[in-house]
Amino acid sequence: MAAAIASSLIRQKRQAREREKSNACKCVNSPSKSKGSCDKNKLNVFSRVKLFGSKKRRRRRPEPQLKGIVTKLYSRQGYHLQLQADGTIDGTKEEDSSYTLFNLIPVGLRVVAIQGVQTKLYLAMNSEGYLYTS
Repeated sequence: MAAAIASSLIRQKRQAREREKSNACKCVNSPSKSKGSCDKNKLNVFSRVKLFGSKKRRRRRPEPQLKGIVTKLYSRQGYHLQLQADGTIDGTKEEDSSYTLFNLIPVGLRVVAIQGVQTKLYLAMNSEGYLYTS
């Protein structure tokens, strides 16, 4: 159903474009040199071009290079992982602590960087499985 509606809209748009092309004036130098509808069309087209060309583009705000998903890391034992301001890592039962929010940033295939939202410190795991911050 949605595909039929979409194809119908595309067909209507294409037909409108074709009508505009067929209604376009093909200019031929007339011996009387009077301003005809073709000259009016040119004026209309150029005024539209100037109008559209004069629009100022909005500048996008510079986005941070590393974007990710802000989430909480929760353990099966019922603790939220928390990264304190001094760099210590522990668990807490508090759900509304701002130190439990982490930014998961995709770095590569199956590799993410974990950054504390409040502290801006990164969380990592060494080869023995111990967590540390940087």
